[in-house]
Amino acid sequence: MRQNVVSIFALVTTAACVSSGSAIPIAPPSKPPVIAPPISVPPPATQVPLRPADTLAATPRLIDRLPEGFAHGGRERDASEIDLIVIHTIGGATCVDGAPQFGVATGSAVFWRDWFAQQNDKSIHYVIDREGAIAQQRPDLRTAGHVSFHGVIERVIDRAIGIELVNRGDGIDPFPEAQIDAVKWLVADLSARYNIASDRLVTHEALDPRMQPLCGGKLLRRNVDPGPLFPLEDVRAAM
Repeated sequence: MRQNVVSIFALVTTAACVSSGSAIPIAPPSKPPVIAPPISVPPPATQVPLRPADTLAATPRLIDRLPEGFAHGGRERDASEIDLIVIHTIGGATCVDGAPQFGVATGSAVFWRDWFAQQNDKSIHYVIDREGAIAQQRPDLRTAGHVSFHGVIERVIDRAIGIELVNRGDGIDPFPEAQIDAVKWLVADLSARYNIASDRLVTHEALDPRMQPLCGGKLLRRNVDPGPLFPLEDVRAAM
């Protein structure tokens, strides 16, 4: 059990899913940074009609929230600033012995929410575990530090709500149906409350094209979450 817990913490502190800007070294300043081919992210819609309440998921869900008196970090923001939802996974690629490796990603939404709450340089709004439980670490109207590269969308942290999924993000680890159902419910709710268009649901990978140094002679994407198994278009359709 102790070894598993150590593995989990080692994974997150080295994985690329929630970047602190220094968790994984970038190429030395003497060399120009290697950037992956650009990924198109659509501009925000000027007008997005509110989704009728009766079209949202009918089954209410409980969200485990931190107490109101908890000392949250981040910047307070207005609801009108929010126009983006970013999907992450706990797991991410790291280079081990010249090959990309993905560690174990287990634990409940509350476990990870509480872990993020203790960090100084990492934060997230929501965590969804494999059973579909949802825990909230930051209030929607406070910013969270879940994307470190702002070159694709300006002021991404100011504008985004970050959702972390308990998954390796390696394209092999499946996303259980209960987890995806919870994601759909949450993004539909956020879309209705903040007028977020479906094409403004994006992956962390789409927002960070940076590469890690050579790994076994090959370049490795710094952030690949949530990975190719995440049903992005299916989830967008729920918004």
